[in-house]
Amino acid sequence: MIKHILVASDLSSRSDRAVERAVQVARQHESQGGVKITVMHVIDDDLPQKLVTQMRQAAQDSLRAILTSENAPEGAEIKVESGDPVSTLAARVEALDADLVILGVHRARPFWDMFAGTTMERLVRAVKRPVLLVRDPVAGPYRSILCGIDLSPACLAAGGAAMALAPEAKISTFHAVHIPYRGMIARDASEKKFAPFVRDARAQLDQWWDRAEVPEGLPKPEIRTASVQETFTAELQTTEADLFALGAHGRMLLSPSLLGGFTEAQIRDPRCDLLIVRG
Repeated sequence: MIKHILVASDLSSRSDRAVERAVQVARQHESQGGVKITVMHVIDDDLPQKLVTQMRQAAQDSLRAILTSENAPEGAEIKVESGDPVSTLAARVEALDADLVILGVHRARPFWDMFAGTTMERLVRAVKRPVLLVRDPVAGPYRSILCGIDLSPACLAAGGAAMALAPEAKISTFHAVHIPYRGMIARDASEKKFAPFVRDARAQLDQWWDRAEVPEGLPKPEIRTASVQETFTAELQTTEADLFALGAHGRMLLSPSLLGGFTEAQIRDPRCDLLIVRG
């Protein structure tokens, strides 16, 4: 159940989308007793104090205006603090006991991100709560959810969180199977030659699914003999998903599993809105 949403805003138009999505989610969950929204902006504390004071007031005015324009629920709060954006936001998320953190997706900067990582990526690593990256304009509640299944508790947590976030949406799942030396095994791409790998993968999936605590309503995936990226691209087109749910593993977020590097790529350049949930 979602009771408190924290929106991290840098005052850009993309952050406005995050506020808009937070309001939509809050309205959709009103029957559960109401959802509180806190919108937060962090000012770099390396700036001169006089400038920080001026920027604080400007930020408060800007955030108040967007909350008003989006008709935010009564009780929505604004917090403007100074400090390191990632550590300050992560600390505030825990202090407020927020159930969901929402960020607007920004343009990728490939050269810089290769060395430093995106602020979004660092924040997702630092925050223990589900993080929703809003890429697209808000056109209403989410309609179609796609969830990657990699046989981990994290992927189940992601699927459950996505269904809780968008209870009226259709949900689809996929499980990509790695075929070692695929080109050498079947140069003609014959699926018959992949049959032993598919049988093993199906047995492993069946065994895991029967033992795991699968959220009610989460469908069992079909086996796909393609890379995670290829499978995701095909499934995204087929399902017309507007929300992709991914499970994150461990303290550093990304696992050595097949979804590891793929998750990192999605954070940096998502194809649709992205929900990341720790297992």
